[in-house]
Amino acid sequence: MLNKIKKFVIFIAIFLTLFLVGLLAGVTIYSFIKVPNVESLENYAPPEATQIFDRNGKLITTLYDSENRIVVPLKDIPKSLQDAVIAVEDSRFYSEIGFDPIGIIRAFIADVTHRKEIEGGSTLTQQLVKNIYLTPQQTIMRKLVELVIAIRVDLTLSKAKILELYLNEIYLGHGTNGVEAASKYYFNKDVKDLNLAESAMLAGLISAPEYYSPVRNFKLAKERQKIVLNRMVDVGFITKAQAAEAYNQPIKIAHSNSKWGGIAPYFVDHILQEMAKKYGYNEVYTGGLKIYTTLDYNMQEEADKLVKEYVNKYKYLHVSEGALVAIDPQNGEIRAYVGGTSYEKSQFDRVIMAERQPGSAFKPFVYLTALEEGMSPNTMLSDTPVTYPTPEGPWSPQNYDRTFMGNIPMWEALMLSRNVPSVKLLAMVGVENAIKTARKAGIKSPLNANLALALGASDVNLLELTSAYGVFANRGIRVEPIFVTKVLDRNGKVLEENKPIPQRVFDEKYISVLDNMLTNVILHGTGMAANIGRPAAGKTGTTDDFRNAWFIGFTPNLVCGVWVGNDDNSPMNGVVGGFIPAEIWASFMKSALAGTPVAYFPKSSEPIGGSSSGNEVSVWVCDDTGKLATDKCPNPVLKSFPKDKVPTEYDNRYPGGPYVPKEKKTKENTNEKPQVSGENSQPTTIPKHEGNSIIVLPQR
Repeated sequence: MLNKIKKFVIFIAIFLTLFLVGLLAGVTIYSFIKVPNVESLENYAPPEATQIFDRNGKLITTLYDSENRIVVPLKDIPKSLQDAVIAVEDSRFYSEIGFDPIGIIRAFIADVTHRKEIEGGSTLTQQLVKNIYLTPQQTIMRKLVELVIAIRVDLTLSKAKILELYLNEIYLGHGTNGVEAASKYYFNKDVKDLNLAESAMLAGLISAPEYYSPVRNFKLAKERQKIVLNRMVDVGFITKAQAAEAYNQPIKIAHSNSKWGGIAPYFVDHILQEMAKKYGYNEVYTGGLKIYTTLDYNMQEEADKLVKEYVNKYKYLHVSEGALVAIDPQNGEIRAYVGGTSYEKSQFDRVIMAERQPGSAFKPFVYLTALEEGMSPNTMLSDTPVTYPTPEGPWSPQNYDRTFMGNIPMWEALMLSRNVPSVKLLAMVGVENAIKTARKAGIKSPLNANLALALGASDVNLLELTSAYGVFANRGIRVEPIFVTKVLDRNGKVLEENKPIPQRVFDEKYISVLDNMLTNVILHGTGMAANIGRPAAGKTGTTDDFRNAWFIGFTPNLVCGVWVGNDDNSPMNGVVGGFIPAEIWASFMKSALAGTPVAYFPKSSEPIGGSSSGNEVSVWVCDDTGKLATDKCPNPVLKSFPKDKVPTEYDNRYPGGPYVPKEKKTKENTNEKPQVSGENSQPTTIPKHEGNSIIVLPQR
């Protein structure tokens, strides 16, 4: 027994001698090597992830390069986490001077005797020095340099500052550096909100983050958590009862498999590109920016869900992709942005990158031009055959149903999306004038200066078309789309702030008439599937061979555009704007506007539902009251009034849309869906739509 004690004493003596020699060597090395300026650690700014927030301050995602880190001050790190880390990693942290001789001896003995390591030989200060200044290679020289620098750091900085730097620097698995990023990854909460149970589990990751990760092996993470809680008891930070309670407390692991969090990836991608242009790639990924966007998290989730759901539901009709964008027309702020059904499969953004023919969704610009030219919604248009000479030969536009309705008022031609009278109207107002109208509304894409423009023969993207309809929703006032409201640097300095710049581009009296006409598209026309039970207006669009289907619609406080089709521009099977896009639009708008007050459009300066001639206007009224007739009025009659005496109020005893004479109603007023008998069956009836027989003429 005495011999064993003697050997142990000799062993300790040799070890201490070697340790003192090493320490002297370290002092000598200190005299010859260039020790980093540790004073600069007071203002140390490590690579920090950029955070992107929604309009209400909810985190959408983080952008980072190699280190996902969000720096937080020590005051925002709970005491329970500070204590847990100190207990398991360096229990003598507050009494040591950068290194711990006792800890080194214990670690050395444990290694020599192959015993399980209780706690590492390196102090928190040494680990910090290794992470910031040194390489991970294990050599005596590097260890001595680490020790020397650790002493210098401990003599220069306060313990609080060292602990703060350490907790923001340490790697905690799955690409996260620092306790804030790790807390968000594992628990989906700010580090300041962690409880004792979560703190102990997080602290337990430090020695082997991937091995003890609760994402990979929750059982191992719980075992490690128990060790940390017991160490906290041993050190005196908590009681046994508190440890037991924390161990038994349920923990919800809520990490995301996606680097971008899975929400609004196309929106984030667009922002990333814009921010990189302004501030550079390095600053965006490592500068710790805080980007506050216009996106509404809840609307975005619903929009994502609906686009995927409907595209999948109707994939048997050869529909493979869809896109949606929603904008607040009063300030231009993007509320929802879905660039496709799967960002993982395709990063092609169908909101901005895809330029497609909008079909009849372009017609409102032609009709607005006519209103500005002095025409009335009751101006009669001729829905009769016509042929126009073109450089490629005669062109005879056709209606979808290959029929003609004769003379019909302008409002009805738009409501039923009749192609022939729309082309004739464009010829009347002038192609260049219609292009000017589209430009004022915000259409920036090249527009072919020919009559096929009335049928949407020029490519546009979903964002610009939806934003242009926002002018109709906002009483003729245009506001450019806004993605980001504010950007802060890591120190909270405002780098940019974006506010709406409203610009009146159309007289409200013309917009009120157009809105009334577009309201009838939903109430009685090609967009009846978009009826959401509150005032709304919009327009369907379908291109030749069903290659693109659109619905762009709005209420006074939200405008939304939907497109469905295929990336290879292959035809769908009978899919039209009044079918899938209108259904997606209605589902989204009902959800987005739920719980909000009903908003009404301004009263139209000119009623629709009659005809005009000379100084008189003929309109349908309820016979007993003389007020404008609705489709529920039991006794509508057509009466003529002087232009300044035309009724402007509908008979509210019979709520409904404007009265439409029965002889004017056609099969296009129906909104049939495919009747199918099985998952892969083809439709036996074609869904209602306006259809476009488009001959694209060469640009002049």
